[in-house]
Amino acid sequence: MVEIETFLRGADGGFVQVEFCHTSPPDLDYIEGAIRLSVDGLEIIGTEEWDYVDQLWCYIAEMVTKMQSSGYAETYFPDQSIKLSFRAIGSRVLVVVKIGEEKRAANVSSADFLEAVRAAGMTFFRKMSELAPANSYAEAQRELSV
Repeated sequence: MVEIETFLRGADGGFVQVEFCHTSPPDLDYIEGAIRLSVDGLEIIGTEEWDYVDQLWCYIAEMVTKMQSSGYAETYFPDQSIKLSFRAIGSRVLVVVKIGEEKRAANVSSADFLEAVRAAGMTFFRKMSELAPANSYAEAQRELSV
């Protein structure tokens, strides 16, 4: 089972699920937040790996497209040396995050993974269209809907 939640980081350093945010982020160029991605109860990334969450979601959307066309995609977090990769292996996806010397990995059904990423990404971008209407996420939304 794949679980994905997105959080925005408040001025107090706390995190609020994006669905429950009602005010615009303080800096629309650098929207701080986190994505919690768990596979079968194992957290691959979470709030400790917070970064510029809208940029990270754009990178992930691009990764989905690239993985489907070439079988492999990787990216670094926008402002940290955290590497996230997706590798298609038959009908499954190997999801790996590398944080310094630490490595977390999970192997999951490709259909389940893509469904969860697309749903969570579209939920995030729809909410950001409300909270930050000046920012355009049209390209990322297009990549998630392919």
